[in-house]
Amino acid sequence: MKIKRSILILAAVLLFVVLSPKPAHASPYEGYTYSYWGEAVKSPIAYLPSRTITGQEAGSGPWTAPGDMFAGQDGRLYLLDSGNGRIVVLNGQGKAVRQIEGFQQDGKEESFNQPEGIFVTGAGHIYVADTENRRIVELDGNGAFVREIGAPKSEVLSDSFEYFPRKIIVDKAGRIYVVARGVFEGIIEFDSDGSFTGFMGTNRVQFDPVDLFWKTVSTKEQRDKLIRFVPIEFNNVDVDADGFIYTTTADKQTLSPVKRLNPSGIDVLRVNGNIAPVGDLSRDRSAFIDIDVSGGVYRTLDSTRGRIFTYNEDGNLLYVIGQLGNQVGTFKNPVAVESLGDRIYVLDRDLGRITEFTTTRFGNLVNEANELYSIGKHDDAAKLWEEVLRLDANYEMAYIGIGKSLLRQGEYKEAMTYLKLGNDREYYSKALTKYRREYMRDNFGAYMTALIALLAAIFIIRRSIRLRKGGMKRDAVSQGG
Repeated sequence: MKIKRSILILAAVLLFVVLSPKPAHASPYEGYTYSYWGEAVKSPIAYLPSRTITGQEAGSGPWTAPGDMFAGQDGRLYLLDSGNGRIVVLNGQGKAVRQIEGFQQDGKEESFNQPEGIFVTGAGHIYVADTENRRIVELDGNGAFVREIGAPKSEVLSDSFEYFPRKIIVDKAGRIYVVARGVFEGIIEFDSDGSFTGFMGTNRVQFDPVDLFWKTVSTKEQRDKLIRFVPIEFNNVDVDADGFIYTTTADKQTLSPVKRLNPSGIDVLRVNGNIAPVGDLSRDRSAFIDIDVSGGVYRTLDSTRGRIFTYNEDGNLLYVIGQLGNQVGTFKNPVAVESLGDRIYVLDRDLGRITEFTTTRFGNLVNEANELYSIGKHDDAAKLWEEVLRLDANYEMAYIGIGKSLLRQGEYKEAMTYLKLGNDREYYSKALTKYRREYMRDNFGAYMTALIALLAAIFIIRRSIRLRKGGMKRDAVSQGG
């Protein structure tokens, strides 16, 4: 009987293990953030790899050099299988539900030639940067041809201008923005009709004063061999819900690899604190090649070490995930990052696969707290920031969030403590000013009473001393007489 019972217990345990949901993979990388002083500080992992998706697993056949992907509002991933010249649409389970390998244009069968960028509108229309065909192709939700937008035409463009569109976005007004290869003037802008309207957001020229000196004193032949002072070209672009355009630049020397452009093309990216959103602060700087904007945060993909940096709207680094490597959750050549709900997807060009990441408890708390913080619900966010501090006592953003909540509640002295721990000098000064004002208001009467009493005591003592001296003089005079 005991043997049978043991066998039944063992069978039950094995059945439980088999039927239990598989946990996310263990992290092959360490979590970290940067302190106010620019020092790397260990932090709990915010996202863990949960699965990988390949073309074979999706049911579409192998992907060859996939170049881009887009997370649609319909909850699907649109993969640009560049090497095979097709679009593969994946559902939430990572299965291919549609493939677009070509389209009919004026009765003729057309195909893509090494496309590099894809964008899907809220209405389901698909825009493809058909790079080597030098055009933008718009398809409807069923993959049927809508229109083709060719190279921009304008008198401001030189005769040597070559058009190779690489990345594309479309705003709510239907305006089309294109990042093209070798175009240094900025982002190419088309109106909703596909007419070229100009360039926007040109990067400033950056140069070394020493190089400028030598360029001034050199001969024409020597100048031709020196580095030309031209603006840095953009390499990727995204648009947020308010119509602001986010761009990335891969040049490691630039001080602002991320920009947030308003409709006038002016950079309005917020940078609160001592560190701009530049990725790693080590000697070998990050090179951003993609950006994903969603849910009040933006994520940048670094090709140098294969890491994804997540920043909030104020430019504060929330967490870092991923790295180059051979394990699940690492990459060989990451080229695109997208997010759907609480999941992050990273496309690896060389491995031909997508890696899915899901939030940990720490990541979920940070995301929820930051979302409440961004919409002004500081008190609700403070409760979650306290939970974050239980998991990571060095998380400066949590101290700042709690400090700002206490400041709003009028708890100035306690707010100063948290803001000092979060190294937020601006709001610490505000809390200190309010604390001084409140302290003086509450204690002004007592201080004035004490001051008056002190002055009265001094007056009485001095008067007593004078009277005593006067009496001593009179006594001396009388004795002398």
